[in-house]
Amino acid sequence: MTKLVTGLTLAVLFAIAAPLLYLRLFQVNIPRMTRRFHFPENLLYSTRFPIILRAFLSGNNRVIRPFLRLQKVRASLESEDPFYKGFAYEGTGMGFGAKASLWPGRGRRFERYIRELDPLYLYQYYVGLGWWLHIRYRYRFGGYRKWMETLDPRYAHIVFDGVGFRAALFESQEDPSVHLQFEKFPLDCRRVCLQGYGRGLWFVSQFNLEAAVAAIEQLPASYRQDTYSGLGLAVAYSLFDRIPFGIESQARVPSGYRASYCQGMAFGWEARKLQSEGFWYEQLESFTDEYAKCAERYVDWVREAEVLMKHRAEDFGSYYTRWMDQMRMLLKQRGTPQDGSEKEACC
Repeated sequence: MTKLVTGLTLAVLFAIAAPLLYLRLFQVNIPRMTRRFHFPENLLYSTRFPIILRAFLSGNNRVIRPFLRLQKVRASLESEDPFYKGFAYEGTGMGFGAKASLWPGRGRRFERYIRELDPLYLYQYYVGLGWWLHIRYRYRFGGYRKWMETLDPRYAHIVFDGVGFRAALFESQEDPSVHLQFEKFPLDCRRVCLQGYGRGLWFVSQFNLEAAVAAIEQLPASYRQDTYSGLGLAVAYSLFDRIPFGIESQARVPSGYRASYCQGMAFGWEARKLQSEGFWYEQLESFTDEYAKCAERYVDWVREAEVLMKHRAEDFGSYYTRWMDQMRMLLKQRGTPQDGSEKEACC
């Protein structure tokens, strides 16, 4: 009897301790992670990216805890600089992924966490979850499939943006062919991986647009449209306080990929406006009407594209990529700022 009681006690202690030790594994040492990157002097990247990285990783660390008090987490996140706050919320997506893995209905548990915390950061959470899934499953699609079965089917594919971003940030310099790993995923997933890869190349290139474009031009031609989409998204979101740069940068993108680049920029600005309309309008006030109206029009078109896309046959499995394609179609119909169009080009 004594042995039985001892055995049961040990089993209970292990059942309690195992999840705590598991979560402890995914607390990130932020200074150590930051030291993995090189920050040349006198570059905007060198002042901005460390703050972005710290915000993202601190978001993860805030929720990698045995007991979650989401109101307290949100209060802590809201104390962040509004420019970087979205990156912190994105980091919580990675942490929520690790925590939700402890539950049988992990995708449903993840959805519950993000909607209780703040649903306005919807896209960011899925990108952060993609970081976690890439750590856990690498390029084995079977692991991702199990998660996607219980995630919101409209946005589930966004996790692959996080996969592509992480692959670019941590692997592309040592393995320039890492993007070929995306071939292990179905087409719609692969396309969103490429968008994330384009976002990552913006950071790998240290905010140097010409270097990022040169890197994309080395990819297979069939990969470039979606990768340019990611580059545009990264420029728009990370340089939200420099909207004129984003608009004018479109002329430096090869014309055949400009609509995809602009689609990415529009998605980046729409994410900014969704998460905080007050901060969105505060930023727009610092630009001339020409540039402010351009950004506003792009956001309006993103939302119009989603409405138009919904009128077609419902296929949640390709919801996000159809949204991307519908936005590109609108841009081609109405003109992009630098294509010489006299249609509805916004500048």
